[in-house]
Amino acid sequence: MTTVYINGKFIGQRVTGVQRVASRLVQALDARLSEAGSDADTRWVLLCPPEGEPPQLQRIEVHRIGTVAAGLHFWEQVFLPLASRRGVLLSLAGSAPALKAKQVCTFHDAAIFDQPQAYSRRFLLWYRFLFKWLSRRARLVITVSDFSRSRLMTHLGVAPDRIAVVRSGCEHLDAVVPDPNILKKFGLKPERYFMVVGSANPTKNHAGVIRAFRALQIDPEVRLVIVGGGPEAVFADAGPASEGEAIIRTGRANDAQLKALYQHAAALVFPSFYEGYGLPPLEAMACGCPVVAASAASLPEVCGDAAAYVDPHSIEQISAVMQALLDDSLLRDEFRRKGAAHATRLTWPVAASSLLASLSRAGLTGAAPE
Repeated sequence: MTTVYINGKFIGQRVTGVQRVASRLVQALDARLSEAGSDADTRWVLLCPPEGEPPQLQRIEVHRIGTVAAGLHFWEQVFLPLASRRGVLLSLAGSAPALKAKQVCTFHDAAIFDQPQAYSRRFLLWYRFLFKWLSRRARLVITVSDFSRSRLMTHLGVAPDRIAVVRSGCEHLDAVVPDPNILKKFGLKPERYFMVVGSANPTKNHAGVIRAFRALQIDPEVRLVIVGGGPEAVFADAGPASEGEAIIRTGRANDAQLKALYQHAAALVFPSFYEGYGLPPLEAMACGCPVVAASAASLPEVCGDAAAYVDPHSIEQISAVMQALLDDSLLRDEFRRKGAAHATRLTWPVAASSLLASLSRAGLTGAAPE
């Protein structure tokens, strides 16, 4: 019997985009495997650090291994390859152990090669080495969009038959009960604020959104709400931002708060210079929020015809589209309808089936369940 071990490092990390993708994909994979007769010849094991709460699983075994006394990085590079030595290791959240021979790696984008100015030197050196090393040793590389596949093939020289696309789902907030208290906390009025969601990575173009917001012709009650942030050790300094009371930084928001913010915003503004996929626009669409997105990188591929597109380098264009959405309720409703329809095409069960099919084609598991 083949054993597929899943890298559970994400269990011990704070939840950002890649951790959410890994968690939801594991849950959808478990549901797919739990169906009668699904891949009975393969054993699935989630290997987790001793801290953190794994998702509730039926078909996939959960084993806690090692210690995190020396940090999660040490856990991943030392304890994980030892525990998975008798099977295939599947990593879903970006990093993977350098010394594991039989493994499948997931690289969400090629930003460390395409956008080096966005990262600290230490982060950049390690992950460039790791991606190049793993791409030569891995049996299969998974990524999240055709755009990322193309960029990774260019930088890493991965053969087309060794890199597969598994697109993320976006319905994970459907069952969440929204918490409208987040609006009261920050004095937000429905459809009188714009949202920005993402890390502190300079490629997210938060500075451009702030400039575009300041150029709007608006009443004093309209706000720009920035949700998220990022570890300083990872991203390069984007420079100081001059903000007033109209610009609100919430920090991290839980799912209930995030859903409430999406549901009542005039729009999510997401004019990134670079994205390997872009989960927040799809989350917003699934929650009924209009989306403004950059006509760059993977975003047109991911958002289809359901977003209002802007040149991320044009402050005037970003501001003009924001103004139009703020002023026109019919336009907002049009993008809500388009977004809701588009979001239904990207689900976690579809992602899990795509992953299983990719592993099967690579000869790493039995036949993929139909």
